[in-house]
Amino acid sequence: MIDNGEILGDLQDNISATLTREHYLLSNLKAYDDVELISIPYKQLPRTNAGYVIYNNIIKSSVALNSMFILLKKKSLVFFTYPSSLTTIQNKILFKFCKYLNLKIILDVQDTIEQTKAIGDGRAKLNNKIEKYCLEHAKLLLMLNKEMWHYIKNQYNLPSKNIVIIPNGFEKSFIEEYPDPYKSVQNRFNICYIGGITKNRGIDILIQACTELQEKYPYLKLYIIGFYGEGISKELKDTIETSYFIVRKEVPRKEIRKVFQDIDACIMPYNPNEGYLNRSSPTKLYEYIGCGKPIICTKCESLIDIGKDGSILYVDYNVEDFKRKIEFLIKNPQIREDMSKKLVNIRSEYLWDKRAADLHEAIKVLK
Repeated sequence: MIDNGEILGDLQDNISATLTREHYLLSNLKAYDDVELISIPYKQLPRTNAGYVIYNNIIKSSVALNSMFILLKKKSLVFFTYPSSLTTIQNKILFKFCKYLNLKIILDVQDTIEQTKAIGDGRAKLNNKIEKYCLEHAKLLLMLNKEMWHYIKNQYNLPSKNIVIIPNGFEKSFIEEYPDPYKSVQNRFNICYIGGITKNRGIDILIQACTELQEKYPYLKLYIIGFYGEGISKELKDTIETSYFIVRKEVPRKEIRKVFQDIDACIMPYNPNEGYLNRSSPTKLYEYIGCGKPIICTKCESLIDIGKDGSILYVDYNVEDFKRKIEFLIKNPQIREDMSKKLVNIRSEYLWDKRAADLHEAIKVLK
């Protein structure tokens, strides 16, 4: 199987959940004796001037040409991450080349055009025509959850295809870092959110709820681990950066597990009223599970069953319910500890090596 990119070798300073998924999913797949994973590593320079842009395009074109020679020789399975790997003209041509050779394409669908439009970042590198073309001509589709597959199937009137449901996961290092269930600490309540600070992520509601509760519980602190994206107002940015109880920082993905040391609750505040978020599979949620810390999560359709045993506390998407649920956990340290024990009992099911095992079984059918 062939896939390109530097990310398979080392996460380096990557902060992208998309590349984290590719790294761990394919690295674990590579461990199987019957899988030969061919990857052409390459690096890109920051797009800060015309010279760097030209250099990047030369490198991407060279990698695409080398890939074509390998594919002509080996007739491999080909792995594309959608949409990220198909935003370049080189990879769009490579995809069509694979179709021309009648090669078996594996398409890992992580987002859709709908999300790009909802976030409103103005990108026009993909459109519905390209999205449909890629979905129709892939031999195997990797979907984050059944909700995503049903939406895509209906959106493009796709026939029944080879699909495998592979949500995101977490790496074993989380269990090594946090082998035991969480223990509460008196007069401490640190909340953690990890991920992009963008539109519809519930950051505004979370901050408002914490601001109001902080007057009553002065030891409450909010840690936001992520970078600013589209749709966040200057006012909200100023609130985050100047607040005395909010701490924001950016941490490379390979170091994420270390930020949970003094955390008492993790928050997954996505807006379930947005269709694309109802079909999400946030890496952060599985990393929360991996560290075994209590979790408060909004009622997104794709996430509602994960904590049905009481291991996750679900919350309505409004300030008042956020306040109620956060205060409930502040007042009930024993319930926090019980939630943690339940998460520790189920977390092995969400490891990346389990996800890779499901992918391996699906690939064997293609051979």
